[in-house]
Amino acid sequence: MAEKTTKSTAKKSSTKPKSTGKRLSVTIDPDTMAQLNEYLAQFGYSKDEFVKKAILEKISRDKISAMIDNMIR
Repeated sequence: MAEKTTKSTAKKSSTKPKSTGKRLSVTIDPDTMAQLNEYLAQFGYSKDEFVKKAILEKISRDKISAMIDNMIR
């Protein structure tokens, strides 16, 4: 026998949680990838964690560098 579908059950099955993050695809040469894999194994980071931390660290350093440059001028 066919299962009855109501608006509430149809809505529940058709809505899936939306991801709040965006995806990033990066191409890395084999030597750099080998170094990255060694680093990740040594320090226990996942690639995702490492990339997020690296991006935030770079942004922070650039902001500090820009502030110093503005103070010198």
